Amino acid sequence: MVEGAEGVSTEVRAPTADILAKIKEAEAKARDIVREAGAEKDKIIADAKREAIEIRDKAAKELQDYVDRASRDLDSRIEQERRRIFSEAESKASKIRSQANAKIDQAREYLLNDFSRMIDDQV
Repeated sequence: MVEGAEGVSTEVRAPTADILAKIKEAEAKARDIVREAGAEKDKIIADAKREAIEIRDKAAKELQDYVDRASRDLDSRIEQERRRIFSEAESKASKIRSQANAKIDQAREYLLNDFSRMIDDQV
């Protein structure tokens, strides 16, 4: 064993340098692993955000489609009800018109009879 200037043998220094090199190498690998893990974490977060936005957008579109279908269905039912009401109203108006025409005929007959009586009474 040869002692160096500091009183440590050169045989001891070589393994210590090797150990230090291995520690530095392990630290570098650890930094790389941490960096890769951070990048993977960021990618996973970005993917999750993108997927969440896609899910939200899809749900919003499905909701809008549902609202549009419901609105069209409601518009259709309103139109059917409007037609039914107009049809009923037209039937009622026609019936009232017929009744009114019949009463006009009755009123005309009554007035002619009344006028004839008045003339007969004066003659």
